[in-house]
Amino acid sequence: MKPIGEMWKEIEADLEAQKGSATGAGLLTSLATSEAGQRLRVGVEWPSKARVLLFSAHAASMPPRATWPECRGLELLLDAKPSGEASLIVRLRDLRGQDVFSVLAEDLARRAVGGSEAEAARRVLSALGRWQKFLAVAGRSLSDEARRGLWGELWALEHVVMPAVGIESAVGAWRGPAGAPQDFQYQGTAIEVKTRAARSPAVVHISGEQQLHEVPWQILFLTHIAVDEQDGAGETLPQRIARVRSLAAVTAVAELLEDALADAGWLEAETEKHQTRGFIQRELDVFRVTASFPRLTPLVLPPGIGGVAYDLSLDAAWPFALPVTDMQQALTQTSH
Repeated sequence: MKPIGEMWKEIEADLEAQKGSATGAGLLTSLATSEAGQRLRVGVEWPSKARVLLFSAHAASMPPRATWPECRGLELLLDAKPSGEASLIVRLRDLRGQDVFSVLAEDLARRAVGGSEAEAARRVLSALGRWQKFLAVAGRSLSDEARRGLWGELWALEHVVMPAVGIESAVGAWRGPAGAPQDFQYQGTAIEVKTRAARSPAVVHISGEQQLHEVPWQILFLTHIAVDEQDGAGETLPQRIARVRSLAAVTAVAELLEDALADAGWLEAETEKHQTRGFIQRELDVFRVTASFPRLTPLVLPPGIGGVAYDLSLDAAWPFALPVTDMQQALTQTSH
């Protein structure tokens, strides 16, 4: 099946050819993909030439209108028939956004297949919610540091957290993208992950006084990952994301993973920008954060002082090093 962007151009060409015979207003559509069970159609309105997407399902399967996202540059409408059939219409308001809209359409087409109509509708609207975040920050890409950090968190999710608690609990524990002080929070254990370039000094940046504050956790760990970064070698961030997605694909947390990726700043439309730089994991160190661990916490800061960021030398943390298996054991044994 051809790319959806090309399908829109073909529909527009057909409308142009019919311009002399077409009267009034209308809509010409085509199925988004030939995949069995595809519920999404792409279309073009005339005479406005606005590009639209139509997700078809029974009206009773559609989530309440109050739960629909408000997407900048897009208009969401519901066309319900007396028979009970309905279409969720996603209309592009600004023709300058056609390239991004094509990427969005490909994403929605993948999510419109499989499961019940209600499940597919929830997936489509969840994806639109994530695109709302993308459209709100359009033009802001992941920095090199943020790309490295996201790769490291996803590597730790698969290789450190998942072996202890399973994929569903690991994704559920990934709370850093939602604004939690630590990257992973599971029952009574919290884990902060720091990823640095192996060629850089053995220092990690602590972004706030809460990050290495053990309260209210029973156990707090700092995990350090050192990576080599090379263009054309190692695993890229899109490859790492695809790997974790494949692990979560048949679980109940696939959509939760997508929400976390969006919160972490991942923009699907910018995949191509991150296809070159690869990462090779070189070091993995685990430190137990205890009362004597070198850090700044709310307990040692003067009243009125907060938002403190600082650099921690890993040389000072070595007395607190533990095997990674000790951390994994803590994940399976603590409760909160």
